[in-house]
Amino acid sequence: MKKNIVLTINGSTLIYDFKELNGDEKKYVNKNVISNNTLFYTINYFKKNLDNIIPILISNNNYYDSLTVKNLVTFSYVAYVMQRLRIQYLKLDFPSTLALDDYELFRGVESLKQIDCYYMPSFIEKKFEDKNVIVNLYNYNKVSDRFMLQQDSLDYETLYYRKVLDIKEEYPGLLEDIKEFLRINYNLKTINIYVFSKELIASIIDLVKNDEARDVIVFLHQKNDRGSFITSNFDWLKSLNKTCRNEYKCEFRIVYSNSFIKNNLFKQLTFNNLKLITSLCIYISVVSLIIIKSYEYIDKINIDKLNVDIVNSTYAANNKELEQLEENNADIENDILADIEEEIVANKEKKVTKTREEIIEDMKKKYKFEKVFENLKKINNETIGYLVINNTEISYPVVQHTDNNYYLKHDFYKKSKNVGWIFMDYRNNPKDFDDNTIIYGHYSSGYGIMFGSLKNILTTGWRSNKNNMIFTLDTPDGTKRFKIFAGYKVDYTTDYLVTNFGNEKDFNKFVDLIRGRSNFTTDDEIKYGDKILTLSTCAGGGNRRLVIHAVLLKEEE
Repeated sequence: MKKNIVLTINGSTLIYDFKELNGDEKKYVNKNVISNNTLFYTINYFKKNLDNIIPILISNNNYYDSLTVKNLVTFSYVAYVMQRLRIQYLKLDFPSTLALDDYELFRGVESLKQIDCYYMPSFIEKKFEDKNVIVNLYNYNKVSDRFMLQQDSLDYETLYYRKVLDIKEEYPGLLEDIKEFLRINYNLKTINIYVFSKELIASIIDLVKNDEARDVIVFLHQKNDRGSFITSNFDWLKSLNKTCRNEYKCEFRIVYSNSFIKNNLFKQLTFNNLKLITSLCIYISVVSLIIIKSYEYIDKINIDKLNVDIVNSTYAANNKELEQLEENNADIENDILADIEEEIVANKEKKVTKTREEIIEDMKKKYKFEKVFENLKKINNETIGYLVINNTEISYPVVQHTDNNYYLKHDFYKKSKNVGWIFMDYRNNPKDFDDNTIIYGHYSSGYGIMFGSLKNILTTGWRSNKNNMIFTLDTPDGTKRFKIFAGYKVDYTTDYLVTNFGNEKDFNKFVDLIRGRSNFTTDDEIKYGDKILTLSTCAGGGNRRLVIHAVLLKEEE
């Protein structure tokens, strides 16, 4: 169900919540009418009308000294409300930590005197204390020493940054440790499970499901399956994976060992495609079908393993960076001092007013992000970004060669593979983007690899989730967010592959062309100067193409 922002006035305390409404409450949404000391808003209305909402709060109560937040929300709005109402006391009344950027938002609230929260890293806590802000933490549940040793972590600070969680043994209290870890941690991307128990796997998925703030990939590593857990429970695992993808913000995948693939490939194909093979066995084409499916299956397994390698190697780079930060007492000035001084001189020449601390924070973010891509570039020096689309199989590094043919037949390791890789048109500028930036990928319907699951976008059910319509392309310059506005299948043509337009008339003509083909309509305004990202693949056979168009969102959107 849809959630709404709920503001409740309780004396000098304002309570900020994000929840589902009952029937009586819904009639007050966006009406700017206080009912039982409460206001109700949709997110879009609240964002666009904050300056009109603040006077309503003030007129009802001239003085607010505290604000209580009941859920993980968009904290930029909370910080803005605090600034306008000059809030002195903030209570984050939910068992979870925040991103570093969110803590920095609150540190910028000049009136703040005290903050109560579940957990924050010690160096951020010190920053608040340096501004004479009292910090009270209430994470009374402790993670066991056994769990800390398993994760090779010496303190909670390390747990906060950890992107990979390894479950290598089951012991009493493990689930409580994982639950507390999820409350402390903010950066988790991957859970590797090396033990095999229905109850444990289901419980871990439930914990991830209930933690709505993150997208997590759960990998079940078959090489540790000494019995026949995976084959005996394949239907259950398949159902669990479907539930994860459709209902939760997580993915569930099995990583097979090389020996398992070699010894059990035909058995797995038979298991997955028994009805299909049986019905087609009277045709001579069954031999070709098995061969094709075998190659697709192997490609799927190899790509899953590749994603594990990328996630783990990226984590290793970040973890190494974290250790370096800790050695320097979370002060990276010694590492990038020359760059900082150069930035200060450049800013003076440009007459840009920026404190030394702000420059250091900017440099810190820049270096951290660049090192992620530096690590990917060690695998493939032609990496230019990382593309992720919700509720599809699309989560890949993006590469760019000097032509548009190479990655049709080569994978991320530059090995010859028919499945190819996801690549940007050689004509496009991956840094600044062109009027129309194009990314290509092969269509593989069997297991949805590469752009095989791009077809999901053309379904009404997929688009009914508005969050699906926005996807991300990470680049060394930051995360770029794009919103889908058109999608269609079309006979082979190159008219949508134009990269730049000489004038507004040609641009508008292009937008009208692709919108006229689209299977669906949106109310997004696309105007000259906007940056379009085009995703192009085959349409599953013949000479047709499946094409998706999205527009680059401004940072404030």
